[in-house]
Amino acid sequence: MKKSIYLSFLLFLFWACEEEKIFTFTDRPEVFFDKFYMNAIYPGTEGADSTVISFFHYPDGTQDIEIPLVVCLSGNLLTEDLTFGLKAVTEGSTGEEGKEFTLDPSYTFKSTTVGEDAVDIRDTIYLKIHRTAKMDAAPVRIIVELVPGEKLNLGQWERRRAIIVVSTQVSQPEWWDSEVTNYLLGKYSEKKFKLFMNEIDKNGEMGKELIAESPDRAIQLVLQFKEWLLEQNPRIYDDENNEYMQVML
Repeated sequence: MKKSIYLSFLLFLFWACEEEKIFTFTDRPEVFFDKFYMNAIYPGTEGADSTVISFFHYPDGTQDIEIPLVVCLSGNLLTEDLTFGLKAVTEGSTGEEGKEFTLDPSYTFKSTTVGEDAVDIRDTIYLKIHRTAKMDAAPVRIIVELVPGEKLNLGQWERRRAIIVVSTQVSQPEWWDSEVTNYLLGKYSEKKFKLFMNEIDKNGEMGKELIAESPDRAIQLVLQFKEWLLEQNPRIYDDENNEYMQVML
């Protein structure tokens, strides 16, 4: 009797392995967003996250911006560029495609040389955002979902969508952290930030990525701002900080 049960169990395992293919790192590549749009399914512990931006963080008069979305890829190492798509998700969104944002016909995951032990490969795509009156009244919520390509599958379920919240609200930019305060631009104030963006960083270059990957350029922008401040007569007084405006360099 025991021998019969054991044999049946082995046959069941063999059948299950034949019926369901187990995907490995060497199978067809899969694309997914870096951020989780929903809490990770057990046993994962990652929490839902979104990309929050404000037109306040760009020079005055900016109507259109391109925001970066990091995508990851698992599977075979790439030997060629692979394309995939994005589609708008209407449920839960307050932004409208063609008004608050525009999607490209396709997006490209660029081939990259990485080590054989790589778990995933990263690239950045850009979503076009357009300022509308709706954003002045309340933040606009945009949800986009990945669309598989001819040679590219979709990856982890909880990372197949991206949530972007866009507003025009006044707020301190995320990249202006303690490091920027102590070593670059000094104390944050709304007046200093808008002057820096309108007079120096007119293309909105300054950000986490620039500071981490191109610190020389970040320093150059701050030095340009310092020179501009020194040229002003009378000197610019920062009412919020109750002192003359200056930077740390």
